[in-house]
Amino acid sequence: MSEKQSIFAMLTGTQKRLLDYLKQKGVLRENQVDEVEMIMKSSEKKDIREVLIKGGFFETEKLAQHEADFFNYPYINLLSVPVTDEVKNALPKNIAEQHQAMVFGQEGKRVKVAIANPEDYDVREAIDFWASSKGLITEYHLCSYAAWKQKMDKTDMFGEEVASAVGQVEKEREEKSLDDVSTENIEEIIKQAPVAQIVSMIVKHAMDNRASDIHIEPYEKSSRVRFRVDDLLNTVLTLPAHIHESVIARVKVLAHLKLDETRVPQDGRFKFQIKDHEFDLRVSIMPLAGQEKVTLRILDMSGKSLTLEQLGFSKKIRDIVDETLKLPFGMTLITGPTGAGKSTSLFSILSMMNKEGVNISTLEDPVEYNIPGINQAQIRPDVEFTFASGLRALLRQDPDIIMVGEIRDGETAEMGVHAALTGHILFSTLHTNDSIGAIPRLVDMQVEPFLLASTLNLVIAQRLSRRICSKCRESYPLPEDIKAQIRKELSDVPADALPEGIDLDSDLVAYRGVGCSVCKDTGYTGRVVLSEALPVNNKMKNLIANGFPQDEVKAELKKMGIVSLLQDGVIKALQGVTSLEEVFRVSKEVEEQE
Repeated sequence: MSEKQSIFAMLTGTQKRLLDYLKQKGVLRENQVDEVEMIMKSSEKKDIREVLIKGGFFETEKLAQHEADFFNYPYINLLSVPVTDEVKNALPKNIAEQHQAMVFGQEGKRVKVAIANPEDYDVREAIDFWASSKGLITEYHLCSYAAWKQKMDKTDMFGEEVASAVGQVEKEREEKSLDDVSTENIEEIIKQAPVAQIVSMIVKHAMDNRASDIHIEPYEKSSRVRFRVDDLLNTVLTLPAHIHESVIARVKVLAHLKLDETRVPQDGRFKFQIKDHEFDLRVSIMPLAGQEKVTLRILDMSGKSLTLEQLGFSKKIRDIVDETLKLPFGMTLITGPTGAGKSTSLFSILSMMNKEGVNISTLEDPVEYNIPGINQAQIRPDVEFTFASGLRALLRQDPDIIMVGEIRDGETAEMGVHAALTGHILFSTLHTNDSIGAIPRLVDMQVEPFLLASTLNLVIAQRLSRRICSKCRESYPLPEDIKAQIRKELSDVPADALPEGIDLDSDLVAYRGVGCSVCKDTGYTGRVVLSEALPVNNKMKNLIANGFPQDEVKAELKKMGIVSLLQDGVIKALQGVTSLEEVFRVSKEVEEQE
């Protein structure tokens, strides 16, 4: 390797590209590039900006302008912009100092943020998290470090509180050696330390933002916190790496897990209350290479079960469910992938049937919603308490209605059919792509077709689609080819399945969310069910018993006027409940699974 190659290898990839950019732009000559490289080698400097400025190659603000172009940011000269203390102090001091950033202007909900270090790839995550907690939208500009430093005074809320707690942990970490912490007092120390405050703020902020899951993940130089909101994961906070182990320990304490066990996965749960709302958090600890990751599933235990209408089921499907619930026995299945909302739909149906004179018992893994009046049991495969063995025991408990969390194997399927045959109403879930896929799936599990034909009442397939934000929803005209595609897709939908206001012969419009502070500029808030229902009538029972021939099945489905999951989604898009993009995304997932 030549001397020049050796020198150049000492530069980071970004530094190499910046020097190439400046040379190609004609503001830095070839011999000046060589000189910069030599200076960095001889002085062992890491900050190329300091070399370029102190070496006399650029004036401070001129270099900042070139960097802004290189990193694709608008440039701002902070020295020429009047910045009030109120605006500047909006950003928490810890974030401003750690990430060399400053708020220099605000227009309504949009805040203008200047950053001095474009190579700090955590700066936008930290500031976006702070901004989202305030309902603000960020607009980033690049400034020089010198201007930021000169303008920076004292600066002092979720991000600010977390930063303050982290600072307190840092202080205590310096004051106490590791020898001060023993196995006997570690739990008490964790309870009293600011790390408990950090965990509480993370959990509370997740609930305030309607998150369904919290992920706390270790990395070499940081610990990343992500929330899943409306089915999408987003980074909301980055913590120092040495805080991660204490955060995991705090979660373990709350969930009554073993602090000294880091080799195997652990599961637990704890409750968290905000005013009159009680939440149940399911905790999963997973050992990774070197450290542990924690995932928390958030379940709201305070509210009543949502109705099928609130979940987004169409009137046609709600009517089918009502008719099915009048039957004295039989099996109803809800199908779909993990995370499709199957359990929520089941509990909505069970709540409709939860009356004084009825004995309802469930087998779950795990118990997700505690409903008064329903006997709920959690299976324990480690002690041979499985869905199959639990179902066998439940039949001796004089049940009227049984809910089995999932049919996973032939034994559970056989026991479920047996329960339905002996006069019980049974509900369960199954992993299939659509409603008709449940029949061959159960046959594959060695359920006799003639028994299945005698017991199966209804199969519902469902997916979840993001719901358009009602605060920023707008309509827009559709291209003619999309209109034609929609009309073709809905051509065989029965007239009684089309909601009032949708006329396929008239001009069709769709809807989208343009983004606002309520939806955090995403255009979506919450989710809605897209579904299809297959009621098992006498003709379908005969088809099931006689091998379920596909051609005859499809002909019968058409005759029955079954609305497919895709058709249900398109109808909801025309109503303005969800977007066509979401419907096509969900439909694509269905096609890929098939």
